[in-house]
Amino acid sequence: MLKLGLKCTYDPEQLYDRLRYRPDIIELHLHEDDLFRDKRKQLENTISMLLSLGYDVYLHHPIKFNGRYLNIIHEQKEDYLFYHSSTRILAEICLTHSIKCVIHPHYLPTATSAINKENKDKTVNEIKQILTYGKDVFLWENSIHGLFTAENTNWFEEIVKPLQLPLAYDISHAFISFKGDNSLLLEQIKKLDSYIHYFHVVDSEGQKHDGLQLGTGLIQWEPILPFLMNRPYIYEIALKDKTNAVEMYESHLYLVRLLKNHSCMN
Repeated sequence: MLKLGLKCTYDPEQLYDRLRYRPDIIELHLHEDDLFRDKRKQLENTISMLLSLGYDVYLHHPIKFNGRYLNIIHEQKEDYLFYHSSTRILAEICLTHSIKCVIHPHYLPTATSAINKENKDKTVNEIKQILTYGKDVFLWENSIHGLFTAENTNWFEEIVKPLQLPLAYDISHAFISFKGDNSLLLEQIKKLDSYIHYFHVVDSEGQKHDGLQLGTGLIQWEPILPFLMNRPYIYEIALKDKTNAVEMYESHLYLVRLLKNHSCMN
């Protein structure tokens, strides 16, 4: 069956808004200072509270450090140290609470995320190191451009498969990587089916990162429905108001209607 998965920080105003929709899954999006001192205690208390209420909880590794997007191959030493210290801490938290964490090897297209053998070898080595902190803890998310994306035709064969990486597959990121080609998107989802443990569900026009509500972009959702029925996911929609998840909930209702119409036709 379809699940309702919502994303937020653990800020009380955002969190209480999400809980009023009675979701199955909550993904907590973390910032760089959420993993240390009192904020870590607050985070772990929030996780414990959500789990005790019966929600499935996922974490999302911080996107930035000191205002810079993170990359597993860092040009600045302090970014490298933060990437590794934060993943160690997240592994501890996830193992303690038996939950998972979504992580990106890179975000933006940079020299260190460009598709070439040197970057591939460095990325593989860094991922191997992260896996020593907690092999089954991290779910690796595809970006739009660069090495760890659908844009890289050898992404699966050279990185995902050899390392047996469980994936958090962002459908809109892949759609944009494929320049809006629904056939290529569906083909890759089928190919990666056994590696995809988790989805980010969000629509797109296929040209840039737009975070659209389902049904307002160009992704053909009906062929993807069967893949969403048997694994967790969240709706990662760009909200007009971060304290109101209405666009995420409307996206869920869109899939529910689509599934109902599909069932009626069969």
